[in-house]
Amino acid sequence: MRVPNLPKLGFRLPRLLPRLAPGQMTRLLGAALWAAFWILALTTVAAVLLFIFVAFVPLGPMGLTVTTGDGGTNVPVPRAYILFAVGAITAYLGGFTLILRHLRVMIRTLRMGDPFQPANVSRLKQIGVTLAVVTGGAWLGQYMVSRLVRGELEPPSIFDLITPAFSILVVFVLAEVFREGARLRRESELTI
Repeated sequence: MRVPNLPKLGFRLPRLLPRLAPGQMTRLLGAALWAAFWILALTTVAAVLLFIFVAFVPLGPMGLTVTTGDGGTNVPVPRAYILFAVGAITAYLGGFTLILRHLRVMIRTLRMGDPFQPANVSRLKQIGVTLAVVTGGAWLGQYMVSRLVRGELEPPSIFDLITPAFSILVVFVLAEVFREGARLRRESELTI
């Protein structure tokens, strides 16, 4: 059965990104990673300083004010809860700062034209482990907080881990692809 030629539609989809010359995307990614790294690194340093401040500077009683239709109620918040929250945020930011640091070094090797280095394999594995620790820690922290506030916050579901687990698997698969690329490059260098 022959399918007749369909008329061409009179419009084209706009390009989302302009055509980039070779290497321009790498430079663009490098600049974005540089900016994101420094923003996250400075935020992490600020979180560490806040943690040290809360841990060692004596503060008066801390509390949250909950407002209702009748007025407000001051609920005392133990210092340990605040330290836990600031520490968890610091660890979360620090983990992603470490990931961005590894990605910046990998982009640098890509700019040099040699991304299939054995060091990049270990960087990808470290990124995967860091993602797993950050994801597991965030999930566990949410679970613990939901248990502490008893019914005010839904505990996280095991299904909340599906997308992060898939992302972690992708990173480990990429690490194996880079390992194989490094092996093939090494073999080709030895045969020449």
